[in-house]
Amino acid sequence: MQAMLEMRDINKSFGVVHALKDVTLEVREGETMALVGENGAGKSTLMKILTGAYQRDTGRILLGGKEIKKNTTGTAKKHGIAQVYQQAELVEELTVAENICLGEKAHAPRGLVPWKQMYQAADELLAHYQIPIQAVTPVKELSSAMKQFAAIAKVLFRKPKLIIFDEPTAVLSDSEVTILFRIIESLKKEHVTIIYISHRLEEVFQLSDRISVMRDGQLVAVLENQELKKDDLIAHMLGKNLGAMYCEDKGKPISETPVLELIDVTTDKIHKVSFSLKEGEILGLAGLVGSGRTETAMAVFGADRIRSGKMKVRGKEVKFRYPADAARAGIFLAPEDRKGQAMVLCRPIRENISLSRLKSIASHGICDKKKEYTRVQKLCEDLKVRMASIESPVQELSGGNQ
Repeated sequence: MQAMLEMRDINKSFGVVHALKDVTLEVREGETMALVGENGAGKSTLMKILTGAYQRDTGRILLGGKEIKKNTTGTAKKHGIAQVYQQAELVEELTVAENICLGEKAHAPRGLVPWKQMYQAADELLAHYQIPIQAVTPVKELSSAMKQFAAIAKVLFRKPKLIIFDEPTAVLSDSEVTILFRIIESLKKEHVTIIYISHRLEEVFQLSDRISVMRDGQLVAVLENQELKKDDLIAHMLGKNLGAMYCEDKGKPISETPVLELIDVTTDKIHKVSFSLKEGEILGLAGLVGSGRTETAMAVFGADRIRSGKMKVRGKEVKFRYPADAARAGIFLAPEDRKGQAMVLCRPIRENISLSRLKSIASHGICDKKKEYTRVQKLCEDLKVRMASIESPVQELSGGNQ
């Protein structure tokens, strides 16, 4: 099978961090190539170079055997390369159809938008790929999952030759994953080349023809997806056997005393939720998208007001008015929408980490920079955050490092 894409000896550094080291990737025309690796392995950086968001330091990119000297976002689009990102990048106030056609000059001859034809084209696209949303719906009214499908439709509207799916199932339930897989199967029949990035290995095995494995900025293996075992793939990703990862004693209660109790808790979004969490225990909340998992977490964290019912922390009833009240009680939230609810993307890593505990590094309202630097640097080392420095903007980090 002919190679559609060749990335040869690609190198990329951010300051002292060598993010990509002589990476050579070949993708055949019409195949689905999975790209896997731990957070910070270099997957996102490599794809940003392919889409023109980053410029390579050294190396060559060839499409259909022809070299692209300087790859920009415009060049990548011109050559039929498109990417579906982890989180939908859409204009909330516009409709689905307006978002799909936004930036497509061919759909607005002489600067005038043919509204009827635009909505008709969007409807036909959504129907063709069986995407369960309406072209006239404002994006702000969609769930996170349906926004992802709107973002996919926007990419499909351009009829790209190569599509990169970057963690597309992160916000999807099982039933919605089925819809995505149906779209991908349709693209395969249309001989569209696909690069699929995911940490969910079941998806990788189900969809891919071959699997490229990255580790520490290098491409360490390209595996045929035939009789390949999951443990073998993970060993390539980690550089060690799977058994070394797990602790036998996971989430066993230290005591029978509850640290958190919800008794018939009701908000504007959930109804009579009750559970008890013991010290040292890991409690899973499972359900489909829209079932109330996130809303329950928001109620516990004080982001959503509890209308009725009781919440107890270590046996004492609490009434959190704000998330700051929950934080003072030792309760913290890692939200699903990290960009919208967890971080200030344009500010440094240092400031983002310090924001949750400013008082601990400040005296009389003045920040102790030395104390802040020491604490943040240690946290980043403990969590193995791959970065140029703690002064780098958060938006420069890969998704996993964010």
